[in-house]
Amino acid sequence: MRRVLFLVAAVMVVATSARAQQVQVVDADGQGIPLVSVLNDDGVIVGITDLEGCLADVKGTQRLTFTHVAYKPQTVVLSQLSDGRVTMEDLDNNLSEIVVKPKSYIYIETYYRAYGFINDSLRYYTAGIMPNAYDAEKDKLETGSLYNCCGEFYPSMGVSLVWGARVRNLNPGKIHTPTAKSLQSGGKASKKYYLTLTDVGNGRQRISNAEGTVGYIDTRNGQSRTTLDAGKAQMYANKVNGEYRLQKLREDKDYSYRYTDIFDIDTEGNSDMTDLVMHTNHWEWNGSRGRDKLIIETYTTDRGYKDQKEWKARKKELKKEYTFYMTLDQLEEYATSHNIPALTPNMRAVIEGLKKKKK
Repeated sequence: MRRVLFLVAAVMVVATSARAQQVQVVDADGQGIPLVSVLNDDGVIVGITDLEGCLADVKGTQRLTFTHVAYKPQTVVLSQLSDGRVTMEDLDNNLSEIVVKPKSYIYIETYYRAYGFINDSLRYYTAGIMPNAYDAEKDKLETGSLYNCCGEFYPSMGVSLVWGARVRNLNPGKIHTPTAKSLQSGGKASKKYYLTLTDVGNGRQRISNAEGTVGYIDTRNGQSRTTLDAGKAQMYANKVNGEYRLQKLREDKDYSYRYTDIFDIDTEGNSDMTDLVMHTNHWEWNGSRGRDKLIIETYTTDRGYKDQKEWKARKKELKKEYTFYMTLDQLEEYATSHNIPALTPNMRAVIEGLKKKKK
């Protein structure tokens, strides 16, 4: 009888540990945080929170790490969550004020990290420094070349160059007008994707189309944070515009694209290209090797105005100061010196494992 009771208890423990649980990630005000990456100790991505900060069907009692470009990483043991809530603390970026008299070039220097997952396992990683400039007089964007993208790539040089080029092309450190500004003014983003804004209180605006909510704009603490499910917005626009071929291509690949823009704002809520603080992009699609996921985090480390001579000099300075190849230690030293959260120990171990595979 005692043995039977023990077996029943063991089965109940296993069933409890395997039971799916919903987790919600919130900020200090209890508001859900979208696009939080959730990973286990093996660097496997368990999921990404939705627009309300929720992640459904999390199973087991494993330790999980929650990361987001605007918050300090948080590690928890799932079984120890009493209410299924994880609270993340804001990251203080400490960007200096721009006091230089405006010149023709708007300059933003960024530090980026890019994670490439296949079937939820980390396969590629790169990080580096990217100088960017916008020539206001010619309305022209200029970015650093790959040789100004200083970083360490995994797992092979051939793959590194391909992914390095992809990161450069997709690098959100490129200077652009805030999404919020375009939406609030009824600009290009609103018209192109048929998006509308609704004030829902507490500094939050809902972004929606005819099919429902696709994002939020949160305005607080001198910042504007826009999170948009751009994949949904794009596919709805494809359907409305009769772009059925593109719509089908995206549907066949089960395409998903979501991002968060974070800009400083003034007392009247305005921001422009010089005010970029952070940005994160999440892409997913069905690839030839399985489910591909690409996550890019970008942090602004310097910003201001330069003339053409100063812009060219800064690119040369970066190339001289940092070699094309930087070690993981050097990259993390740069991150720490600019108040960017270090890689979590488990993610660092997984990346080091990629390095060993490369050899």
